[in-house]
Amino acid sequence: MKQFFSVILSLLLPLFAVAQSFYTVNVGTFVDAKSPQFDDIRSLGFVYAYEMEGGLSQVYLGGYDDQAKADKAADAIRKKGYRSAYVEERPLAQGQVVTVIQLATRETDKLIDWEKFEPYGPLYGIINEGQIKIVTGIYPDVEAAKPLLPNFRSGPFKDAFVKNVNNTLLIRINQFETGLKQPLIPISLDPAASASSGSTPTNRPTDYGVIPGDDRLAAKSGTSPVTSPTVRESGTLRSNIPRTNAGKMEIPDINSKVKRRSALELQKILKAENTYTSTLDGYYGPGTENGYKLFKQTDPTYQKYLVLARYFDPTVKAGAEGQLQLAINNLLDDPSAPLTVESSTTPIAKAYQAYILFRTMGPGNDVNALMNQAIRASYNSQTGGPRAPFDYNATYAYQGLDQLILHLHYLHAAPGNDIAAPCWLYEEHPAETAAAHASFARYSSETFKLQSCDQFLSWEEIQVLESIASDLNADAKPNENVIATYASARAQLFLAPRALDAQENQFVDQWNDQLWANLNAWGSRDPLHQKLVTALKVAYFQSQVRLEDYYMNKGFSLAEAKGLALATLKTIVGYPLERFV
Repeated sequence: MKQFFSVILSLLLPLFAVAQSFYTVNVGTFVDAKSPQFDDIRSLGFVYAYEMEGGLSQVYLGGYDDQAKADKAADAIRKKGYRSAYVEERPLAQGQVVTVIQLATRETDKLIDWEKFEPYGPLYGIINEGQIKIVTGIYPDVEAAKPLLPNFRSGPFKDAFVKNVNNTLLIRINQFETGLKQPLIPISLDPAASASSGSTPTNRPTDYGVIPGDDRLAAKSGTSPVTSPTVRESGTLRSNIPRTNAGKMEIPDINSKVKRRSALELQKILKAENTYTSTLDGYYGPGTENGYKLFKQTDPTYQKYLVLARYFDPTVKAGAEGQLQLAINNLLDDPSAPLTVESSTTPIAKAYQAYILFRTMGPGNDVNALMNQAIRASYNSQTGGPRAPFDYNATYAYQGLDQLILHLHYLHAAPGNDIAAPCWLYEEHPAETAAAHASFARYSSETFKLQSCDQFLSWEEIQVLESIASDLNADAKPNENVIATYASARAQLFLAPRALDAQENQFVDQWNDQLWANLNAWGSRDPLHQKLVTALKVAYFQSQVRLEDYYMNKGFSLAEAKGLALATLKTIVGYPLERFV
């Protein structure tokens, strides 16, 4: 068996490798920063800011795909008196593809009529030198965004359109950027907004010269102390949080107008079995569909595994750890789950207690205390290994879900934690988890676990495929660690897919070709082997066709969908069929 590290690389590297960067100029860290205070550099590019703790803001200027241009802008900014300005590189590989609706493009050196955009928030900007593309979102996928287009086109944005972008390029458009009195993006679960410190700004805001670390939202060590939390009686924690994105995914329809190799391979095997009589044309039309149905009804081997697939279910760990994982997985659906979480003293349980309190009661001392306790308990005992992704000795005050969810990711990756992040976290908070992934990708993610929450395994053809492949597994006892690693990678492909690059596509193509070359050779040695290989082929290529449509429905091209489908199939059969590669 290949080394575990190799398995991780083969699964996770395809999800995070893109060889491009976005450059921006970090102007500095300022207290009570207001946009007009930076009018002296506005001619050099679009000025935007990230709010931090304690009334601080990290101010940036411009966006460039060429570092030389960013360096030139930084030099000009330093000549204006901002001596701490420097170029910040943001690799696109740290982000992920998200779906937005582009409303308009504006010149950054001209006044932007933000009042026109305000009703259509939340708003984001994509800066490219002298232009900013103004978009809204983020949406689950292209199909979810398309029905909303008429709402925008009937208003002032006649040319609005749906697009996929790397979220590393997105900047939030808030009060600082617009100059409007009210922020464009209210936090619905944050009823008590923090009051400003009341300091009187000068012409040039005070520059503390702070060069931020990777976690821009982190409070500095020793600041923002948390006061004693209000005492809660045991058993009072309840989850009255309505599900906003619950529901089972519909199995995607197969597009009969797309010519593809997967359909051609399926047609070949069905024709050899005399269930398909039409032309080998690579189009999955009615003839191919009927041929597949006839094969299901008449092939004894496939029928056997079709029955077995209904009873094929991954095992669940027993014991206290299994109970906590199940409670976290079902935190929004099972009324008893919050009680299980509250009864646990583990750091990750404290973090989810904080999450429930934040969602039901908003930010507060209880939330802060629970999260800070969880962080210190998780990381203070760390010895060796990768460095912690943030300052775990700092004291944090959680005013928004984005920071809380980011730190939940860090806690799931903490040394010694075996609890996987639940599916609903991604379904409920797609924007926040996308941002967390972008930040999290900078660090080693080998210890990060994600619940096997993809719904691919609920598809009939994939259930049959998994059932046949498991029978061909040469291991006397399945390796649960490897299975969990594949499941985590598959969940990421389901929740946050991104197109594979040329090298990664070559890798999955070679894996696919080698797998079938060796399986065909094995099948030719014995009639019983051949029956298994035939049934496996039908399930495999039928699954590949369906997976390609799933990814195309998310806005990927056929070529991109093919690579993602093969990567997904590798997470399903890569381990049990490892001896054939």
